[in-house]
Amino acid sequence: MCTATESRTADDLSAEESGERVPASGARPSALSVPATIRRFAPLLTGLRWRLAVAVIAHLVQVGTTVITVALFGHIVDDVLVAGDLSALGTPMMAWVGVSLLGAVSSYVGGVLTGDVTETVLLRLRDQLYAHTQRLAPHVRSRFGGGDLVSRNTGDVEAIDSLLSSGVVAGVVAAVSVIVYGLAAFVTNWQLALIAAILAPLLWLIARRFGGTVKRASRREREAAGQISSLVAEGIGNMLALQADNQTSSHRRRVGDQSRRWRDARMSELRADAAFAEAVTVVEVLCMIAVIAFGAWQISGGDAQLGTLIALTGYLGYLYPQIQTLGGLAVEVTSATASAERVAQVLDAPVGAAEAGVIETRVTEPTLAAGCSGLSSSPASLVLSGVSFTYPDNGSRVFEDAHLEIRAGETVAITGPSGTGKSTLAYLLLRLYDPDAGTIRLNNKDIRELDVAGLRAHMSVLHQRPALMRGTIAENISFGSGSATRADIAAAARTAGAADFIARMSGGLDAEVVERGENLSGGQRQRIALARTVLRNRPLLVLDEPTTGLDDDTVDEILETLAGVASTRTTLLITHDRRVLELADRRVELRDGRFTDVGPTRIDGLESYRSARS
Repeated sequence: MCTATESRTADDLSAEESGERVPASGARPSALSVPATIRRFAPLLTGLRWRLAVAVIAHLVQVGTTVITVALFGHIVDDVLVAGDLSALGTPMMAWVGVSLLGAVSSYVGGVLTGDVTETVLLRLRDQLYAHTQRLAPHVRSRFGGGDLVSRNTGDVEAIDSLLSSGVVAGVVAAVSVIVYGLAAFVTNWQLALIAAILAPLLWLIARRFGGTVKRASRREREAAGQISSLVAEGIGNMLALQADNQTSSHRRRVGDQSRRWRDARMSELRADAAFAEAVTVVEVLCMIAVIAFGAWQISGGDAQLGTLIALTGYLGYLYPQIQTLGGLAVEVTSATASAERVAQVLDAPVGAAEAGVIETRVTEPTLAAGCSGLSSSPASLVLSGVSFTYPDNGSRVFEDAHLEIRAGETVAITGPSGTGKSTLAYLLLRLYDPDAGTIRLNNKDIRELDVAGLRAHMSVLHQRPALMRGTIAENISFGSGSATRADIAAAARTAGAADFIARMSGGLDAEVVERGENLSGGQRQRIALARTVLRNRPLLVLDEPTTGLDDDTVDEILETLAGVASTRTTLLITHDRRVLELADRRVELRDGRFTDVGPTRIDGLESYRSARS
């Protein structure tokens, strides 16, 4: 045995108009604390912790070399320059060179390993998030919006990455550096170090003060960026309609509104960052002035040496930037949690019925036998028994105790009023959704017991809007048929009646197809999609409104090809087009959630349609 219409409420729309992204689950995103964010995404560091540890150690070695060089400089000032003994200069200078070289090597190793971990975590997170995005239930994916999902898969991912990898290293190194430089300062002169220590906590308090402001602004900025991406993607995809209806200015205003919202949030974030940096600078200056003043008083009284004061100020010069780094990380990490919330929102969103518990790891097209014993490459029988289904997002009832039986090799037309859910049948067959009740059996096997990849390898679906990708015509025809040869692709193009127009294109099969096939006519796109279907040669063929938007002559040519393709497999024709009906052995009407057998449709097949037109 094998084992894997959108409706928007007024509340949803009003929330979106106010600039707030409505989560696919219907709930507002839950806030993630910094510890919760680290726990949530820490598994991304699996197998990388030793590299992270070595990177931290390398950076700490570099910190140690800095402490030594500062001490050496203080020694040179007191024992060489002040004492006037140039003979004592050689040993500390040589030591300084050696320690500096060690520090440079350590810094290089730490930087390279940190970068390696950072990029690996980024790769893993992108892959995990995009894989889950692919598996989202269709209504969930629509609720997010394509542009917003792009934003979450790009900008938000990078923000989390800076927290998990480079942020961890920088935080650990900065924390240990503060301790090391602080101890070195106390060993050098505890009175002066104590003055610095009294003022230093102000830096942390300042970071805490600005962290909340930055997080709120960052959340608004990321949400606005997602809205902008969605609106721009929507506008580009529907540009002809916007131009034809004189709505380009209106749509541009919508993008502009979100852009201004993004700018306002970004400026809030920048103001908080700038205020934090300047506040820290003021505290650092106050600390340094206090230390120098008290140190000068000690030197004048003979209680300290000049080299000691110089060394101490050197330690403080390294200490304060590390404290500032910790404060900055606190602000940056707080900002990253806003992106973490958006990524977690996608990862927690429900997946399609067949995808639950399945992680797709295949990189090649599944074979017909992939985990699906009982299914073969010959035409398949299809039986729906007592199927009921309601869309989970809007409560729209599509099927109610529906029954349908299609014999192997039969061509059946599914008709019915618009909006009755004819295309939903394809969703159920592909297991993008599962029925609420009843069963769907393919060759007498319940499709819920079949491996989802193997199930989908047994059918081809020709959508009314063919999905063409960037690439060559050959790549688009062989899409989903990874083992196809050049000869196979050319033969499929001939069968689909696409060979002539492909031959006229510069490059032939290697001609480039732009995004969504915009450089091809509707008929050409349909023929390439049909060639893809021919090449896949699956036992079950589902044609969803295959003639939508095509002129009569193109329909003639497409129908002739479809007649030949459908004759060798079980075929479902979902259509309103009477011309397509004539290809079917019988017609079934979907009304009020149930199928009614209307009877035979084919009189003289395609010839009767041609006679009627003439």
